[in-house]
Amino acid sequence: MKKILIAIIALVVVLIAGVTIMAIFKLCPPQGPWPTPPWCQADFTVYQYEVDVKPSPLTQIKAVNMYDTWGRNYNMNMFETTWSNIDSSFDRVQKLGAQEVYVHDFDRAVYNGEFDYKSLDYKFADEIFGNDMRDESISESDLKRLAEAAHSRGLKLGIKRNLAFVDIGKFILSGISGDISADVAKDYQEFNSSHSEEWIRDYFSKWQGRLVEKAKLYQSAGVDIMSVSPTFQDPTFAGQEELANQLWRDLIVAVKQEFKGQIMAEVNVYGFNDGNNGQEDWSKYDYYKTADITEIRVYKILEKYRERFGDKPEVVAEAMEAMLADFNNKAQASDLKLSIFFAPSSYEQGTFAGPVEYLDVNNPTIKSLKKDYQEQVSAFDYFFKSLSGKNQIVRVNAGNFAWDDALDPEVPALVSISAGFRNKPAEQVVSAWYNAK
Repeated sequence: MKKILIAIIALVVVLIAGVTIMAIFKLCPPQGPWPTPPWCQADFTVYQYEVDVKPSPLTQIKAVNMYDTWGRNYNMNMFETTWSNIDSSFDRVQKLGAQEVYVHDFDRAVYNGEFDYKSLDYKFADEIFGNDMRDESISESDLKRLAEAAHSRGLKLGIKRNLAFVDIGKFILSGISGDISADVAKDYQEFNSSHSEEWIRDYFSKWQGRLVEKAKLYQSAGVDIMSVSPTFQDPTFAGQEELANQLWRDLIVAVKQEFKGQIMAEVNVYGFNDGNNGQEDWSKYDYYKTADITEIRVYKILEKYRERFGDKPEVVAEAMEAMLADFNNKAQASDLKLSIFFAPSSYEQGTFAGPVEYLDVNNPTIKSLKKDYQEQVSAFDYFFKSLSGKNQIVRVNAGNFAWDDALDPEVPALVSISAGFRNKPAEQVVSAWYNAK
C-alpha cells in the first residue's frame, strides 16, 4: 500500500511539474479528450473601427472563408490552436451576417524516398503538424464540432482542400532562405513543368480515392458543402486538357455517390477570364458545370485591368467594376452561376499586387511593406458596390477570416499586411454590407 501511495504522489508531482513547465513556456498539449489549457486560447487586443461606407442589400449568398490553416501555432507564437477558437470565431462569422462558412482541410503527397515530381511512387495522406509546424488535417471529432458550431448558428459549413506536393515545411523550418514564397514557387513550377498521360491518370485515380473517403467522412460529420478542387499546389494539365476534363467529370460523379450535400469546383481565375492559365487551355474544360457550386478565387485586380486603368487609388472603383462586369458576362455566355471568393490585402497597393507570405518574417521585401488598412477597406467596398446588376454572380465569399484577433507585434507573423480582415477596419465593411437591409 505504501508503494502505491508513493507512486501516486510521484505521478501527481510529475503532472504538476509538467503543467507548470507548459504554462511557463506557453506549450500546448496534443489534442485529446482533456480540456485545452487557458494559455492555448490566445487573448489578443480587439480593435474597434469607424468606417465610412453606404451599403445596400446584397442579393447574393453571403459567405465567409476562414484562414486556410488548421492546427497549432499558425501565427508562429507557439500556442495558438484553431480548434480552441471554433465557437468564438463562428460567433463573429454569424455576427458578420454570413449564411455560409468555409474551413480548409489538408492533404499532402508523401513520396516513397526523395521528392521526384515525375514519380508515381507517392500517396495522398493527412497533413501533420510536424511537417511545417502550422497545418494538419481536420480530425473526425473536430469536423463534427465544426458542423455543430455552424449549424447552431444558422450557418452552412463548407470544407475546402489545401494540397501540398511541394514540401513548404523544409523552407519554413530551415530558417535559411528568407524568401519562402520564391522557394516554394520555384519548386511548384518544377512540379507543374510537365505531366505525362500516365502521371495524370495515376493522379486522378489517387485524388478520387482520397476524396471519396473524405466524402464519407464529411457526410457522416454533417458537412453541407464539399470542394473537390485542390488549392495551394494544384496540378495543371497543359496538353492533356480533354483527358483531365473527363477524369474530373468521373471524379465528381464518384464523390456525389458518397456525399449528399453540395459539391464545389473551382475555376482558375485566369482560365475563366482569359481562356488560359499559362499553357493550360481552359476553353477545353467544362467539368465544373457538373458541380453544384462554381467558384473563382480573386485576390487582386487582375493585371490587364491594372494595365488599362493604372494603379492609383482613384481608379480602383473603375477597374473593379470592369473586372466584375467581365466575370458576369463570361458566366452569362457560359450559362454559369458564379461564386466569387474575394480576399484583398491590407498593405499599400495590395489591391493590385495581391497577397504575400506574411509568415515570411525574415524576408526584407516582406518586412518593407507598409500596412494600409484603408486599402483593404476600399477594395471590399468597391467590390460589393460592383456586384450591383451582376445577376450571374450568386455568391460572395469574403476571405480570409482569422481564427483569432492576433495582429503584429503581438505575434511574429506580419498579419497586418495579410489578406485577412479580422480585427481590421475591413471587418466592419464586410459586416455593414452583409447586414444591410
